[in-house]
Amino acid sequence: MKKFLMTCSVAMLILGGCGGGDDAPADDNGNGEQADGVSAEEGMALYEENCMSCHGGDLEGASAPALEGYSEEEVYDAIEQGPGSMPAGLVSGEDAEAVSKYVAQEG
Repeated sequence: MKKFLMTCSVAMLILGGCGGGDDAPADDNGNGEQADGVSAEEGMALYEENCMSCHGGDLEGASAPALEGYSEEEVYDAIEQGPGSMPAGLVSGEDAEAVSKYVAQEG
């Protein structure tokens, strides 16, 4: 009987450690932030700091074109390449991804 109880106890300990996984989708950690750490909220702050003076507060355009209707990839490419008179690489890496995400969601 002791052997049976010991076996059951060990089995319960092993199986108890197998659960507890996160229920969030693989690409989202549940708070609006992608698993790679890029969020639209961060993008908004970066946009306000680096882009708003030319593209306007509501993406409506000012001295630079309006940004409504662009995909995340199109915005990212524009940030990297700097079309027209826009300088390339004003933000880069994860910052560029965050700005792209923000502009695509808001526009």
